[in-house]
Amino acid sequence: MERGWDRAHRFVDLPAGELERLVGQAFPGARLSAVQPLTFGLRNTNYRVELSGAAPVLLRLYTADADACGREAGVLAAVAGRVPAPRVLYSDGTADPPFALLEWMDGELLDGVLRDCDSNTANELARACGAALAAIHGIHFPSAGFLGPQMRIVHAMPAWDAAVLATLAGPVEERLGPELAEGIRSTVESNARTVEPIWQEAVLVHADYKPWNLLVGRAGGATARDGAWRVTGILDWEFACAACRLIDFATFLRDDAARPPGFADAFAAAYVDAGGSLPTDWRRLTRLVDLLNLLQLMAWTDDRASAELRRLVAANVVQA
Repeated sequence: MERGWDRAHRFVDLPAGELERLVGQAFPGARLSAVQPLTFGLRNTNYRVELSGAAPVLLRLYTADADACGREAGVLAAVAGRVPAPRVLYSDGTADPPFALLEWMDGELLDGVLRDCDSNTANELARACGAALAAIHGIHFPSAGFLGPQMRIVHAMPAWDAAVLATLAGPVEERLGPELAEGIRSTVESNARTVEPIWQEAVLVHADYKPWNLLVGRAGGATARDGAWRVTGILDWEFACAACRLIDFATFLRDDAARPPGFADAFAAAYVDAGGSLPTDWRRLTRLVDLLNLLQLMAWTDDRASAELRRLVAANVVQA
């Protein structure tokens, strides 16, 4: 999902001199040998920058949410050594726009590997991703909420039912139509008491844990053909928060119908084996939790994306 959607924020084209100036904040006197705009994202502006005599870096401009610069830097510092995530080489949250220079991480995007691999490989990859997610969720907070710099909660997490109904109101309801909107209200009313205790969990949630943001590779490097698959990089932490662990399950398994049999079970089993915990009815609760994110996506996407989201919303309401 999301491949082919229109960007929500335009890509910022920077001249070579400006790119060199920004990179020079962390690498004084560095000369750029190659620059690659990474235009496949939907929000921020990213460049892969190669430097003469140095490893490549990622230049990230926070054009969607200025506060995400400090938030992401704090989260990346917290998960360093726990999971494979890029190191922050330099960041400036006061720049216009804020920007960061991040370690470039090698690997293949998981969504591309999943399109071409067999079912055994897909389930092996699911297990690797489940184990990595358990490590992220091993970081706990005193309460659920949205993060600011230094991993501090700056806003409390609203109740699930109130957040769903507030997002539903207005343009989203018009796109869904009256029948489906009423189905959502009925689903929320009948499940609020069950969801709320789960919703108020407070673990570190990536909140965009999808194959598009996960890099994978074989143990032994790019030339290894028989090594075990592993997660080599977890990218884009700008939405990270202290919240319900099933948010990440919902995002990762949103396309589960297109995956081989056993994919979700392999993911969940590896998560539990690595120290994570799940409620007995985690599948149903995951669909309910995902309603909020799907509706939030509908609030800013175009009509083409909304048609796909509407299908997923309808399926979650029926199955829940």
